[in-house]
Amino acid sequence: MIRIARGDKPKILADNETQWTSDYLEKVSAFAVTPSSENKKSKTKAEAKYRHPRIKEALKTAFSGKCAYCESHVVHIDYGDIEHFRPKSKFPELCFHWKNLLLSCGICNDTAHKGDHFPDSEEGGPLVNPADENPDEFFYFEFDPATGTANVLPKNQRGHTTELILGLNRKELVQHRSAVVRKMVYVAICASQGDNEALHEISSCCSKENEYSAFARSLVYRFSLPLL
Repeated sequence: MIRIARGDKPKILADNETQWTSDYLEKVSAFAVTPSSENKKSKTKAEAKYRHPRIKEALKTAFSGKCAYCESHVVHIDYGDIEHFRPKSKFPELCFHWKNLLLSCGICNDTAHKGDHFPDSEEGGPLVNPADENPDEFFYFEFDPATGTANVLPKNQRGHTTELILGLNRKELVQHRSAVVRKMVYVAICASQGDNEALHEISSCCSKENEYSAFARSLVYRFSLPLL
């Protein structure tokens, strides 16, 4: 997880957010009073406007096609989810709020992980939002040479809660991430020994476009390497 500058609100939201929100809240209220199939259909239709293709494209650009949480590349193998950081089921007024929208992979955002979870401070939350906060304040991104694994280690309670709910160390993710980071470690070692080509490569790995750049940045710091 890395800090992301999400960029400007897409024009489609700038033009329609107020009206879409008003319409949606009206439909949510109507369904709460009368939970008929017709009102449910109306609510679902009003809600679905956040999936507008131009909103998805703006998020793909902002997050470089990566999951905002686990930093895995998404869009080359999946459509990716438009994730509501504060769940729309609990915060319907934020359904179309640009600063509440992230790009996520389907696993980080499924019901077994983030889903509608949003713990408050008494529950160890809130979750870390990489578009508003620096994840480095909540996590260590460490490679364990003994096990050959790249792990996200919490620094504090919010980091622990976020890691646990999102499953940032789930088995399949750790397997794939570790294979990528092991190569980074080799490159970083070569760079620390004066290999200029390796230095350029590890600097490239730190780019926000690359998978698990948080680990590359951690390696640069660990080996006291200059970023090119």
